[in-house]
Amino acid sequence: MLKDPAQPNDPAPSLLEPRDASIGEPAAASADITAAGEGVVASTRGDLIPRVVWGTLSVAAVLGFYWLVTIRPGANQVITPPPPAVLDALLDGLAKGSLLGHVWASLYRVLVGFAIGVVLAVVVGCTAGWFRTAGYILDPLIEAVRPIPALAYIPLIIVWVGIDEAARITIIWLAVFKPTVVNARQGMKEIPKIYVEAAESLGTSKLATFWRVALPNAIPFIVSGMRIGLATGFLALVAAELIASSNGLGFLIANSGQNLRIDRVLMGIVVIGVVATILDAVAVRLQAYLTRWSEVRR
Repeated sequence: MLKDPAQPNDPAPSLLEPRDASIGEPAAASADITAAGEGVVASTRGDLIPRVVWGTLSVAAVLGFYWLVTIRPGANQVITPPPPAVLDALLDGLAKGSLLGHVWASLYRVLVGFAIGVVLAVVVGCTAGWFRTAGYILDPLIEAVRPIPALAYIPLIIVWVGIDEAARITIIWLAVFKPTVVNARQGMKEIPKIYVEAAESLGTSKLATFWRVALPNAIPFIVSGMRIGLATGFLALVAAELIASSNGLGFLIANSGQNLRIDRVLMGIVVIGVVATILDAVAVRLQAYLTRWSEVRR
């Protein structure tokens, strides 16, 4: 008996039979994406060893060059103390406990000033960058104070605030505020327009778009401003601790310089660098966590 041409040659597939391979492509693509993500993580971890090695070599090269300068014929080791003398000063400060007291005093001032400066900068910068009318009002004020160094306010701060702890923290948060507010404002202006239009087309209000779309996308800018602000905060620390202060790394450096204890000056500089580097590494980790959805190269 001849088969009807209208009928298919193969029987209809059963619902219990495996799917066609083409239907399973999304699952395969998902697996590929997961594998790619794991590869990126593995690549990032694989960069740790060469980063540590090259970083150690660069620091060792600078340290070795300075050591050679200190031991050259005719070198005055009071003015250019060799690294062992700086290490002795560090160990002596740790043994007496005075160094940890200076570190804690400076760290407290920097962290409090940094927190105040960042909160104010993020609020002002994001408001000026997202809301147009607020930008018209705040942009001239931001541009007016941006080029003025925080140290220029010291006479006013002494007169208006006094010479106690509040004055030193004020100088630090002013130094932190300016780079952070500029980056926060720019970050809100760099939001891709298509993201905003897509959110608005779904019926999202402007305020909800600010919280759910604009602010997350501005985080890299904000954290970059925070890192710059942290560096400028440490720059202002030495000057801030000269205002009737009896402790802190800035006070230690200034007092040691007046007494020609250059080994302690270098020790204070090294400690500031180490503390600032640790805090910057924390900021980098925070940025990586908050922007883990990002596809940028790390």
